[in-house]
Amino acid sequence: MTSTPAISILLVTKNGAQYIEETLQAIFSQKLSEPFEVIAIDSSSTDGTLDILRRYPVRLREIASEEFNHGRTRNLGIAMARGEFIVLITQDATPSSESWLEKMLGNFSDPDVAGVYCRQIPRPDADVLTKRQLNGWVTARSCREIKRITDWQRYGSLPPMEQYMFCTFDNVSSCIRQEVWRKYPFPSASFAEDLEWSKKVLEEGYAIVYEPEAAVFHSHHRSVLYEYQRTYLCHRRLYELFRLHTVPTPRQALRAVLTSLLMDSRFVIRNERPLPKTLRLLCRLPLFIAASVLGQFRGARDESRHLPYKTFRRV
Repeated sequence: MTSTPAISILLVTKNGAQYIEETLQAIFSQKLSEPFEVIAIDSSSTDGTLDILRRYPVRLREIASEEFNHGRTRNLGIAMARGEFIVLITQDATPSSESWLEKMLGNFSDPDVAGVYCRQIPRPDADVLTKRQLNGWVTARSCREIKRITDWQRYGSLPPMEQYMFCTFDNVSSCIRQEVWRKYPFPSASFAEDLEWSKKVLEEGYAIVYEPEAAVFHSHHRSVLYEYQRTYLCHRRLYELFRLHTVPTPRQALRAVLTSLLMDSRFVIRNERPLPKTLRLLCRLPLFIAASVLGQFRGARDESRHLPYKTFRRV
């Protein structure tokens, strides 16, 4: 927006026409005294996303779809940035207020803070299971939290799940210091570049902040195939980074499927409306649960065996 922006906002986009305009409107409506710029890296969109981006004062870089990589593509955009602080946001995450930027940036008065990540609020049209899942996750908490390693012995002795929770960071909506990124750029990663980066900077002595007053509307309507692919990649990375294996045996996987199916079916019947939506969700539920559990089991198993990565479309 000026020749010397204090903040650079980076969007990674591909076929995001459904939400990209409302996201851009919310970004350019921010109440902030410091100037900012918006950069978009687009992976060969074909649905009108590019036309929407060109209607706004956005610095646009187009890449081939096959060049996309969660870590490298974000590094490409940050290398173009001129701001001291880099805001990372996905195309379908819409800032919930005009103070989203201000609330994130306020945390950097502490020089030890390397990054800040935001609260995520499910979209109103999300089904009840999606809302329950997101509202129960770490990005739905109402209390601000700052993480830094103060006791290395305790950190090193944390069980895999607790260490994962400690290192959580989410580039759905986040902000990092440019100077920290220059020392520790995002890893070249097909998934969880944000989590690996957070783990690294925490172990280098920096702090990570969760700021619930900076919030975005964000949720997905995932297909069964997408759920499997995403969960598979996620749990490969979780095993690689933390040796986390949530369902280590076929017996535990089967038990997880049956338990989830019983509990989730009851929850849907009690809470979803209207009836046609309830029935559609119940019909989808067995395959969706099986895909999620199978992705957890096979992702960690394949990583533990050092098998080559499967080739999926961008997830």
